[in-house]
Amino acid sequence: MATTPPPRLSAHGAGAYITAGVFQLVWGLVKYVPTPLGDPLRRAVLGAAFAECRLPLFWIRTGIDVWWPRGIRIGRSCLNENVFLNGYGGITIGDHCLIGRGTSFFAGGHMFDQPDRLILDQPLHKGPIAVGDDVYFGLNAVVLGGVTIGTGAVIGAGAVVVEDVPPGAIVAGVPARLVRYRDGYPERQDARASAEKPSVRAAASEHPVG
Repeated sequence: MATTPPPRLSAHGAGAYITAGVFQLVWGLVKYVPTPLGDPLRRAVLGAAFAECRLPLFWIRTGIDVWWPRGIRIGRSCLNENVFLNGYGGITIGDHCLIGRGTSFFAGGHMFDQPDRLILDQPLHKGPIAVGDDVYFGLNAVVLGGVTIGTGAVIGAGAVVVEDVPPGAIVAGVPARLVRYRDGYPERQDARASAEKPSVRAAASEHPVG
């Protein structure tokens, strides 16, 4: 009688685990060092680990979780406490973004399309996330893979973003839905085009980390 092989815990090789382990070890040394001393230490580690990092020396708060750092590109933005970044499918965040406490970015996750296989034995899928300039994320917002958020958007506290957000849009709820547009932003702009180029509004703002 044929026996079913035990499920694999992951499709990733030993090298991926070693790299992740080294990063998590180093990151663990600075993750909870109190602000303001810990902020430049965290900036140094993320600067070496991210694909691109232009974070300021300060406003990189404690308790930030990072997985797949080589898939992350981030501009001069602010990371508050307990932010979660899973860069498996790629995360790009522009300048002057305020990322509130507990915000999570999941650029990928387990597939579950094969009912004859355990979910943990199914492959991961990549879902890139792109965020333009001057975007505000409220407390505990969640951004799922395959989403683009346009320049100047506002993501309400606790919102779960599962589809593109146009520039200047204010969204809230689960799943996130349009509430209204900020003054000065025309409706029905393309989110992806906005996220691909810097915002004139953001470049001219008097942001505290600018």
